Amino acid sequence: MKKICMLAAVLMMMTFMTAVNVYARAGGLQDLTIDPAIKACNCRLFPQCCAKQVVAHSPGKDNVIITLNVEFDTNKAIVKDKYYGEIKRVANFMKEFPDTTCEIGGHTDNISSAAYNQKLSEKRANSVRQYIIDKFGIDGSRLTATGYGLTKPIASNDTEEGRQKNRRVEAVMEAMRIVQ
Repeated sequence: MKKICMLAAVLMMMTFMTAVNVYARAGGLQDLTIDPAIKACNCRLFPQCCAKQVVAHSPGKDNVIITLNVEFDTNKAIVKDKYYGEIKRVANFMKEFPDTTCEIGGHTDNISSAAYNQKLSEKRANSVRQYIIDKFGIDGSRLTATGYGLTKPIASNDTEEGRQKNRRVEAVMEAMRIVQ
């Protein structure tokens, strides 16, 4: 029962977060739907209504990608205070669901060499990871930092605006879903 309720809460939170600028990236999470029968189900009285199998992550797990909109200045890995609210969304989700783990992915534009950008993206990811630990008290064992360098742009590197969008971090969290 607790797992079903937790699962329903996770799905509802993910739906809410989708409405506030959370999106599934191409090739990532398929559209999630909430089974309306779950809300109406009283499993203590009618266990047969909850006959769907509940699955935690297995090797074929789905991920939730949260675009933090935390951008960085050129050649910098310092988290600016104006991004506090964006990062707090991730921390709040992790506090509400204490079994959640999160990968913080750092990205760069294509200025400088691939090797330099790889190191810079790792520094950016580590900066946000440490910020979440220090400012929100999330256990560091639940957060990993990964640098992707210049390999995953979301905008064209031909313009300053595009390069600015590519100097970012993303949070990838484990999610649960109902298998039908």
